[in-house]
Amino acid sequence: MAAAGGRSLGLVLILTHDVTSPASALAVARFDRLAADGLPVRFRGVDVLGLDATVPVTLDVLAELERVAPRAAALGITLQRPSQRPSTARVHLVADLAQESGLGRAWRAASYRAYWQDDADLGDPEVVVALAAATGMDGDQVAAVVADQSAVAEVRRRTHTARGEGIGGVPVLAAHGTLVSPDLDDADLWALAALS
Repeated sequence: MAAAGGRSLGLVLILTHDVTSPASALAVARFDRLAADGLPVRFRGVDVLGLDATVPVTLDVLAELERVAPRAAALGITLQRPSQRPSTARVHLVADLAQESGLGRAWRAASYRAYWQDDADLGDPEVVVALAAATGMDGDQVAAVVADQSAVAEVRRRTHTARGEGIGGVPVLAAHGTLVSPDLDDADLWALAALS
């Protein structure tokens, strides 16, 4: 596989992320840019909270926000303090559908913006459907997907599988079966992707 600039790439990197993670907001924005330049990356969303409920924002999210806020500001990424921490299983279901429709990048940008700038309750199916429709997706199709409890359960199984792979927090990057920091510099990421 060749990428922009004549690089030969043989490996798809997997970025595991969750919308309620401030560090994921930075990583997803960065990896979406790199993917647009040809870096072979797949995005795997997991529902870190693991509850089908919206709870007040948790201390771990606030601590992470404080830690990454200066870097986010330097990159022009707005991260407001959220009031809540919703289940994100339905967001990730829609992400799968968006990816199939060629709207994966638009959906990731919209869902992160909705949470980090608008404090949207992304655990509310109606909020998710409206956001998807505004992103260009078929609202009826999205409504059917987010109402499918077996599909929601599958996202939770995906989260459980990720934990079994050693992923406790997000974001994390997988390459060659090894978990690495998504904070590697761009040149190292391209070199990693070129390994076969």
